[in-house]
Amino acid sequence: MSTHQGWTDLPDVLLHSIIPLSGSFSDLLAFAATCRSWRASISSYPWKSTLSALFPPVLLQPDVPVHSLCHHPFVDKLPCHVIHPASQHSYLCCQIPIVNLSSAYNDPQRPLGSFCFVGASFGHLILSSNRSCLIVDAFTGVSVSPPQIPGDEYTKVNYGALTAPLASPNSHLLVTNDSHTFIWRVGSHSWLRPSPCDGTVKQIVNFKGQVFGMNSSRALFVVHLSPKIHVQKVLVSWAEMPTIQNLNNLCLVVCGDKLLLVGCRGSFPARGDTFEAFLLDQSTDSPKWVKVEELGNWAIFISTDKQSQPLSFVNPERWGGRSNCVYCYSHDSEHWAAFELGRPASNPSNFVFISCGSVVQPIWVVPSMFSVCL
Repeated sequence: MSTHQGWTDLPDVLLHSIIPLSGSFSDLLAFAATCRSWRASISSYPWKSTLSALFPPVLLQPDVPVHSLCHHPFVDKLPCHVIHPASQHSYLCCQIPIVNLSSAYNDPQRPLGSFCFVGASFGHLILSSNRSCLIVDAFTGVSVSPPQIPGDEYTKVNYGALTAPLASPNSHLLVTNDSHTFIWRVGSHSWLRPSPCDGTVKQIVNFKGQVFGMNSSRALFVVHLSPKIHVQKVLVSWAEMPTIQNLNNLCLVVCGDKLLLVGCRGSFPARGDTFEAFLLDQSTDSPKWVKVEELGNWAIFISTDKQSQPLSFVNPERWGGRSNCVYCYSHDSEHWAAFELGRPASNPSNFVFISCGSVVQPIWVVPSMFSVCL
């Protein structure tokens, strides 16, 4: 006779057989929210990396109406919708404990009232208040608090990102202000200040085990994390420089075995504007940016806030998406919009506003439990 008493007592071997039958990260998040034992079964699932290749990112949409069923007036959390790109009009309702980052709830008396959003990567939100930082899981609310950043009461972080998933053995948090970059190895007791690079760090990505970044001057560099942390500038041939200079909202995007520089020709990617992409060609001694006409069977996901990690996904047709497209959040429809690379938006009424801000904007996220380095 079975000794199992209910749903919470199902054995891992059975739960592990159910997990790959899920249709999206939204399904998996609902699965994990069922109970503690079901969530633990996802943590112990031995093929989590394969799930990252199966499912596209989900759109985390904060500031949904407070009368939403997921809202509780006594819970210090921000109600959000989690939208799978295959079904724009259905969503999972969740809460993340950062209600104070919403402009509607900016109350300094709340625990996080003074914290600002400075980045998102590997399923985590990076928050900062002067010398203090928090790394918050976007879905569970579990947070990690690094030591205070060196500086004084006027220290202000402009950007923050993880170099790898938080649970990785060599994960670091990189933050930057107007003049310095600091790096904290997760779990250590102090920050390190690497050799300076020209300009302010605007973005980093993990590409083939290396941390690449771009500064305010659009210069490329590599952050070496061992044996000694230092920043090395990459001398790139700017044969395409006149074209790249005319692009806005430039960002580094990892697409499989390719590192791309993606930007928009126009102030906003809407009403006739187009996205363009350039490949980092390292086949010679002089790396160079080379324009690409197509993304092949890849799609790119760019969030409303530049401080959020751009994502990519292969074979989007599997869930009804389109290859060779850049997916953004449309402020007109309050859903996503797809822009084919090199072509104006098919719907001229789409309006996408990409900027930097201190409150959480709609962002594309892969839940931290499934985040991997490409």
